[in-house]
Amino acid sequence: MLIVFVSVAMFLQLSGIEPLYLNQPFIFSMGANMILLGSGLYFIGIITNDMYLKANPFRLLSFWQLTFLLFTYSLTYINSMTMIYLYEFNAPLGESIGQIDRVMGVLNKAILVLIIASPFLGRFFDPEPFNASKKVSDLSTQI
Repeated sequence: MLIVFVSVAMFLQLSGIEPLYLNQPFIFSMGANMILLGSGLYFIGIITNDMYLKANPFRLLSFWQLTFLLFTYSLTYINSMTMIYLYEFNAPLGESIGQIDRVMGVLNKAILVLIIASPFLGRFFDPEPFNASKKVSDLSTQI
C-alpha cells in the first residue's frame, strides 16, 4: 500500500492535478483510507491469528497504537470533509470540532512516546506474540 500511495501521490503532484501547496484533498483522502484499511486488516489479523487469539489484546502495544490511529484518522477524515459545512451553518460547533485535530495530535504524540518507551514498559505491555514466537523459533534453530 505504501508503494501505491507514494506512486499515486507523485503522479498527482507531477501532473498538476494536486497543487504542491495548500490542501491536497485527493492525497489526504487516499492516505486516510489506506490507514483505515490497514487498521482494519490488523484487527482482522488479530481475530484470525492463533498467536494473537491467545494473547490479551489490551496488553499489546500494537493494539493501542492501531486503535488510536483508527480513531484519529476516522475523526480527522470526517472532520476535514464536514468542516466547511459545519462552520458555515454553526460556527461554534465548527470551531469546537476544529479542536479535534489538536487533541488527536497530542494523542498520536503520546503513542509515539509509548513506541519509543515500550522496551522499558514490560510491566505494562506484553511482547507481541509474533515477535515472541519468532524468538523461540530462532533459538530452536540455533540449538
